[in-house]
Amino acid sequence: MPFLQVGDVSIHYRSEGHGVPILCVHPPCTTSRLFTYVKSELWDRRRVLTMDARGHGRSQAGAAKLSLPLLAEDMRRVLDQCEISSAYVCGYGPGAMAAIAALLAYPTRFRGGILLSGAAAYHDMISRGKLRASLLASRLGAKRPIAWASAWQEADNRTAFDGMLDDAHGANVQRWRDYTSVCLEANFERQLHAIHQPMLLLYGTKDQIGHHYANSMFRLLPHAELYGVKDADRHLLMKSSRQVGLVMRQWVDKHEDDSLTDTLQERDALMEELAANGIVGGQDGASWPTL
Repeated sequence: MPFLQVGDVSIHYRSEGHGVPILCVHPPCTTSRLFTYVKSELWDRRRVLTMDARGHGRSQAGAAKLSLPLLAEDMRRVLDQCEISSAYVCGYGPGAMAAIAALLAYPTRFRGGILLSGAAAYHDMISRGKLRASLLASRLGAKRPIAWASAWQEADNRTAFDGMLDDAHGANVQRWRDYTSVCLEANFERQLHAIHQPMLLLYGTKDQIGHHYANSMFRLLPHAELYGVKDADRHLLMKSSRQVGLVMRQWVDKHEDDSLTDTLQERDALMEELAANGIVGGQDGASWPTL
C-alpha cells in the first residue's frame, strides 16, 4: 500500500491502470473508496490515481490545518511521486473545490478538470445546511453519524456501506472539520474565467441544485462541456459509475486525440453513444437541455 511522506504526514495514495492519468479527489468526511467503481470503468485505458486527504482514510492528520491550497499541493506531490508531468483532475461533490484550487494553483500540472456533482461556491440552504451539520457533528467528535449518513447516501450495497464506515475509524475529526469548513466558505466563481484548461461538468438530472450550479459554472468557464446522467441524483460515483466512466473516457479521448471529432459525423456518433447510455447534454458550448 503506497504512502507519500510529507514532513510529519504520511499520505495514502494509489495508482492503478495505464494510459492518460486522472487524479481523483474526494469530498470531506469520506475517502478515496468512493472512486472504486469508477476506477474499474477506467483502468484499462487510463491511469487512475486516488488519494486520501490528510486526516481522512489511511492518511495521517499532521499538525498543519487542512486547507484547499495545502490539499492542492499534496495533489501535486502525488503527481511528483508517481513521476507524472501532468494529469486530469477529477473532484466529486465538495471535492470539486479542491480540484478547482489545484487547476488554479498548478495550471501546468493539470491539463483539464472533471467536476462531478460539484460547485464553485455553495449558496443554497440545503447544501450549506448539510455542510454545517457535518461541521457541527465534527466539532462534537461524532464521526460515526457523519460516516453513516455519507455511506447511506453514497453506497449501492452493504459491502460498500460497511467499507465506508470502516474508513472512518482511523480518521481525524479535526481534519474533517478543516476540510468541511473550507468547502463551506470557499468561493471560486470569480476565478473560473482564469481556468483555460478544458472542463467537464457532470450532474444527475434529478439534482435540481446541481442543475443550477452546473449552469452557473458552464457560463463562467471558458472551455467547458456539460452533461447529465438521466434519472440520477447527486450521488453519482457508486450509483451511476458506468455512465460516469463512459462520459469521462469519451471526454478525455476527445481532448487527447483531436482526430476523434474531426467531422460532424464523428461528433454525432459520440453523442449518440452517450444518449444510448442515458447521458443528456451537449458538447462544445451546448446548454443544459430541458428535461
